[in-house]
Amino acid sequence: MPTEFFETVNALVEEELSLYKALDSLVDVEEQKVRESDMEGLLEILQQKQSVISRQEILLENWNQLSTTLGISGGREGPVFWNTLADRIGESGYNQIVLQLNEIKELGQKLLYRESEIRASLEENLAEMRKTLLQMGRNRVAMKGYSQGIASIYSGN
Repeated sequence: MPTEFFETVNALVEEELSLYKALDSLVDVEEQKVRESDMEGLLEILQQKQSVISRQEILLENWNQLSTTLGISGGREGPVFWNTLADRIGESGYNQIVLQLNEIKELGQKLLYRESEIRASLEENLAEMRKTLLQMGRNRVAMKGYSQGIASIYSGN
Protein backbone atom coordinates (compact mmCIF):
# COMPACT_ATOMS: atom_id res chain seq x y z
CA MET A 1 0.00 0.00 0.00
CA PRO A 2 1.53 3.35 -1.01
CA THR A 3 1.64 4.88 2.46
CA GLU A 4 1.64 8.59 1.58
CA PHE A 5 -1.31 8.30 -0.77
CA PHE A 6 -3.22 6.15 1.73
CA GLU A 7 -2.55 8.72 4.46
CA THR A 8 -3.92 11.49 2.23
CA VAL A 9 -7.12 9.56 1.53
CA ASN A 10 -7.43 8.43 5.14
CA ALA A 11 -7.07 12.03 6.36
CA LEU A 12 -9.92 13.11 4.05
CA VAL A 13 -12.14 10.29 5.30
CA GLU A 14 -11.33 11.00 8.95
CA GLU A 15 -12.08 14.69 8.48
CA GLU A 16 -15.38 13.86 6.81
CA LEU A 17 -16.32 11.51 9.64
CA SER A 18 -15.38 14.18 12.17
CA LEU A 19 -17.61 16.73 10.42
CA TYR A 20 -20.55 14.33 10.37
CA LYS A 21 -20.07 13.66 14.09
CA ALA A 22 -20.01 17.42 14.71
CA LEU A 23 -23.29 17.74 12.80
CA ASP A 24 -24.74 14.88 14.83
CA SER A 25 -23.95 16.74 18.06
CA LEU A 26 -25.42 19.96 16.70
CA VAL A 27 -28.58 18.14 15.63
CA ASP A 28 -28.95 16.93 19.25
CA VAL A 29 -28.92 20.56 20.41
CA GLU A 30 -31.15 21.64 17.50
CA GLU A 31 -33.74 19.06 18.53
CA GLN A 32 -33.65 20.34 22.10
CA LYS A 33 -34.06 23.97 20.99
CA VAL A 34 -37.09 23.07 18.86
CA ARG A 35 -38.65 21.12 21.76
CA GLU A 36 -38.11 24.13 24.03
CA SER A 37 -39.37 26.56 21.35
CA ASP A 38 -36.09 28.46 21.81
CA MET A 39 -35.99 30.20 18.45
CA GLU A 40 -32.97 32.35 19.31
CA GLY A 41 -31.00 29.29 20.39
CA LEU A 42 -32.18 27.47 17.29
CA LEU A 43 -30.84 30.23 15.06
CA GLU A 44 -27.46 30.03 16.79
CA ILE A 45 -27.31 26.26 16.24
CA LEU A 46 -28.29 26.66 12.59
CA GLN A 47 -25.40 29.10 12.14
CA GLN A 48 -23.02 26.60 13.70
CA LYS A 49 -24.37 23.88 11.42
CA GLN A 50 -23.81 26.15 8.41
CA SER A 51 -20.19 26.52 9.45
CA VAL A 52 -19.77 22.73 9.49
CA ILE A 53 -21.53 22.43 6.13
CA SER A 54 -19.16 25.04 4.70
CA ARG A 55 -16.24 22.94 5.90
CA GLN A 56 -17.83 19.91 4.20
CA GLU A 57 -17.96 21.86 0.94
CA ILE A 58 -14.24 22.65 1.25
CA LEU A 59 -13.61 18.96 1.93
CA LEU A 60 -15.51 18.06 -1.22
CA GLU A 61 -13.14 20.30 -3.17
CA ASN A 62 -10.24 18.35 -1.67
CA TRP A 63 -11.85 15.11 -2.86
CA ASN A 64 -12.22 16.64 -6.32
CA GLN A 65 -8.52 17.58 -6.32
CA LEU A 66 -7.68 14.00 -5.38
CA SER A 67 -9.83 12.81 -8.27
CA THR A 68 -7.92 15.09 -10.62
CA THR A 69 -4.64 13.75 -9.24
CA LEU A 70 -5.86 10.26 -10.13
CA GLY A 71 -6.69 11.49 -13.64
CA ILE A 72 -10.44 11.08 -13.15
CA SER A 73 -13.02 13.70 -13.99
CA GLY A 74 -16.27 13.84 -12.07
CA GLY A 75 -15.02 13.61 -8.50
CA ARG A 76 -15.45 10.61 -6.27
CA GLU A 77 -18.84 9.65 -7.61
CA GLY A 78 -18.85 6.45 -9.56
CA PRO A 79 -16.92 3.21 -9.70
CA VAL A 80 -14.00 4.54 -11.78
CA PHE A 81 -12.78 6.67 -8.88
CA TRP A 82 -13.11 3.88 -6.31
CA ASN A 83 -11.52 1.21 -8.55
CA THR A 84 -8.59 3.51 -9.24
CA LEU A 85 -8.30 4.32 -5.56
CA ALA A 86 -8.31 0.61 -4.66
CA ASP A 87 -5.51 0.01 -7.17
CA ARG A 88 -3.44 2.85 -5.68
CA ILE A 89 -3.79 2.01 -1.98
CA GLY A 90 -4.17 -1.76 -2.09
CA GLU A 91 -6.87 -4.04 -0.78
CA SER A 92 -6.10 -3.64 2.91
CA GLY A 93 -6.08 0.16 2.78
CA TYR A 94 -9.13 0.22 0.55
CA ASN A 95 -11.08 -2.02 2.95
CA GLN A 96 -10.18 0.28 5.84
CA ILE A 97 -11.39 3.32 3.88
CA VAL A 98 -14.61 1.55 2.90
CA LEU A 99 -15.38 0.73 6.55
CA GLN A 100 -15.05 4.39 7.48
CA LEU A 101 -17.12 5.47 4.48
CA ASN A 102 -19.87 3.05 5.50
CA GLU A 103 -19.88 4.64 8.96
CA ILE A 104 -20.18 8.07 7.33
CA LYS A 105 -23.02 6.85 5.12
CA GLU A 106 -24.94 5.42 8.09
CA LEU A 107 -24.42 8.59 10.10
CA GLY A 108 -25.52 10.71 7.13
CA GLN A 109 -28.71 8.68 6.72
CA LYS A 110 -29.40 8.97 10.45
CA LEU A 111 -28.91 12.74 10.27
CA LEU A 112 -31.28 13.08 7.31
CA TYR A 113 -33.96 11.16 9.17
CA ARG A 114 -33.49 13.18 12.36
CA GLU A 115 -33.50 16.45 10.39
CA SER A 116 -36.83 15.54 8.79
CA GLU A 117 -38.30 14.75 12.22
CA ILE A 118 -37.02 18.06 13.61
CA ARG A 119 -38.41 19.93 10.60
CA ALA A 120 -41.83 18.33 11.14
CA SER A 121 -41.74 19.23 14.83
CA LEU A 122 -40.71 22.78 14.02
CA GLU A 123 -43.54 23.11 11.48
CA GLU A 124 -45.95 21.83 14.11
CA ASN A 125 -44.63 24.38 16.62
CA LEU A 126 -44.92 27.14 14.02
CA ALA A 127 -48.53 26.16 13.36
CA GLU A 128 -49.23 26.47 17.10
CA MET A 129 -47.48 29.83 17.22
CA ARG A 130 -49.57 31.06 14.27
CA LYS A 131 -52.76 29.98 16.06
CA THR A 132 -51.66 31.84 19.18
CA LEU A 133 -50.82 34.97 17.20
CA LEU A 134 -54.14 34.76 15.35
CA GLN A 135 -56.00 34.38 18.64
CA MET A 136 -54.08 37.36 20.05
CA GLY A 137 -55.10 39.39 17.00
CA ARG A 138 -58.76 38.43 17.49
CA ASN A 139 -58.53 39.37 21.15
CA ARG A 140 -57.12 42.78 20.20
CA VAL A 141 -59.98 43.36 17.74
CA ALA A 142 -62.52 42.34 20.38
CA MET A 143 -60.86 44.58 22.97
CA LYS A 144 -60.80 47.48 20.53
CA GLY A 145 -64.49 46.96 19.76
CA TYR A 146 -65.30 46.73 23.45
CA SER A 147 -63.29 49.90 24.18
CA GLN A 148 -65.05 51.78 21.39
CA GLY A 149 -68.42 50.60 22.70
CA ILE A 150 -67.62 51.77 26.21
CA ALA A 151 -66.33 55.10 24.87
CA SER A 152 -69.54 55.67 22.90
CA ILE A 153 -71.65 54.92 25.99
CA TYR A 154 -69.79 57.51 28.02
CA SER A 155 -69.82 60.06 25.22
CA GLY A 156 -73.56 59.70 24.91
CA ASN A 157 -73.66 58.44 21.31
